[in-house]
Amino acid sequence: VEMALVLPILLLMLLGMIQFGFVLSGQIALSSAAREGARLAATGTADMVVRNHLRDILAASPLLSNIEVEIQPAAGARVFGGQVTVRVRAGSPLIVPLPLVVPGGAFSLAAEAVMRVENIAGVKEDAFPLAEQSQMGIRA
Repeated sequence: VEMALVLPILLLMLLGMIQFGFVLSGQIALSSAAREGARLAATGTADMVVRNHLRDILAASPLLSNIEVEIQPAAGARVFGGQVTVRVRAGSPLIVPLPLVVPGGAFSLAAEAVMRVENIAGVKEDAFPLAEQSQMGIRA
């Protein structure tokens, strides 16, 4: 009789721990992908190539769905020494759908990475940000 009272609570706790592990794993994958995407974008890789690469990597995970990749600024607007930001968003579906606990049946995950644009072919070299000119000893 006691087991019938305790088992549903224990089972719910076990499923909650497993779900937490899935969400944490998905968040780690998103953070890693955002970092890799920022690294690629900072070295001059085209935005579409970066997006497709990140979607291919993240699509291999059954823990993630509805993957979105945003890159700012666009490839043509990046300048040497400036920053490029890559944001990745995805959903992590629930093991046991509980619409009252999590609307939509999935947790919304997001990660962002920011890196400096490197000196590469096709990127304007003469456009140092003013804040960095004084740090580098460059006078205008």
